[in-house]
Amino acid sequence: MTIEARELCFAYPNTASGFRLDGISFAIGSGEPVAITGPNGSGKTTLGKLLCGLLKPRSGTVLFDGEDTAHWSLGQRGQRIGYLFQEPVRQLFAPTVLENLTFTQELQGTAPELARGRALKLLSRFELERLAARGAYTLSRGEQQRLAICGLLLSGPGALLLDEPTTGLDARRKAILASVLRELLEQGVSVLLISHDADFVRQNAERELKMGELCHEE
Repeated sequence: MTIEARELCFAYPNTASGFRLDGISFAIGSGEPVAITGPNGSGKTTLGKLLCGLLKPRSGTVLFDGEDTAHWSLGQRGQRIGYLFQEPVRQLFAPTVLENLTFTQELQGTAPELARGRALKLLSRFELERLAARGAYTLSRGEQQRLAICGLLLSGPGALLLDEPTTGLDARRKAILASVLRELLEQGVSVLLISHDADFVRQNAERELKMGELCHEE
């Protein structure tokens, strides 16, 4: 899935900081791994939320595969764009680890055993299978991060926007994430990393978009 931003402009209402994003334009090809980098407060997370539709720009356009996303429903966005929040606990909604991955599948008509099988396969890939019966809110920050990523992958999105995906992950778990991302890229999934993790960006992104070069700030 291709991603394109055309002259995006945004400012938060009723703030005295003067922060704004001005005229941001860039394009990401299908199956291309790209990183958005910059210091705290530069607008990385804001830009990610604009791209996935959690925020609406004052002006400008976001296109996925050439389609203007302004008219997409929440369901369309959720099926086609996987967005990882900086705080993964916001993406957990069911009592146990396993239920976080089976509930939505079953709601959509997937047979319980098939939903369970898909969930356990993902949990195993991210070394969470032994925690399947655990309470989701008792997990460590890194475990919640991995569980949230599993949830995103279930819908088979065409693009992944991951905000600080390596927070709370040790070197082994970072390597697992990198391996999964490489497989998705080979399938044509576009990957946008919003990250301060310079080593992970260097090893897993082909291109870096620096906020200071994309927009004007005051």
